[in-house]
Amino acid sequence: MRNFRPKVVCSLAVSLFLLLVGCSSSTGLVKASGDVFAQSEIHRLTQDPENVTHYRPMRIQDMTPLLPSSLQSRIKLVDKTKLPFPVEIEMAYLVSFTSGPEKETRHQLQLTYAQDNEVPITENFFIVRMTETDESPLAHMKPSASGLDSFGNVMRVEPLTDDITFYHHIITTNSSYVYNFYKYDDKNQEVNLIVTNAHEMEFYDQGILYHLAYHTGSTQLDPTLHDQMVALAKDLISVRS
Repeated sequence: MRNFRPKVVCSLAVSLFLLLVGCSSSTGLVKASGDVFAQSEIHRLTQDPENVTHYRPMRIQDMTPLLPSSLQSRIKLVDKTKLPFPVEIEMAYLVSFTSGPEKETRHQLQLTYAQDNEVPITENFFIVRMTETDESPLAHMKPSASGLDSFGNVMRVEPLTDDITFYHHIITTNSSYVYNFYKYDDKNQEVNLIVTNAHEMEFYDQGILYHLAYHTGSTQLDPTLHDQMVALAKDLISVRS
């Protein structure tokens, strides 16, 4: 009997510790395998990212309070009712990386809104990617005189505000730039890149490069659809004080 009580106390202590650790990891950020980094083929970052670290994706509402303050203060959720398809998947992907000569830690956030109609997702999606960067890769871009990109697709350049220029690439031919985004492999617990094509929108706002992409499965040029997507992009702009 004298040996029974210490064993019980020890067992209870270990169980409590494991319970607390389990709760902590289930409600916090958990690292995932993978060293891929998603960025625009059209406008790449001025500094190549290094030391890329991925975290397991979470539902957007669960990820939001866990984001670094630099992103948490800037995140704005998309009004799903304004998307041209029913949204069944809402996932947030967080990535940390280092950049520049001082190897400062930066973050990238991908918000995926999609209709769960196939795996991997190649259509009926709207994706917002926010990447922290001091220098805008769009700073030296100039509008095409023809209004077309190198593939012959429509490229619209317009001011969103006095400080923000908006680049909109609309696919109108059978060729286009490559678009890639994150997708989690549950079996291998690894973040991979899905490579596809999409209509793309980019702008730079106060230290964050916004890269938005959408695909609805339609090959028809629908001005109403594209105007609707531009309106969603404008909603993401920071409110000026």
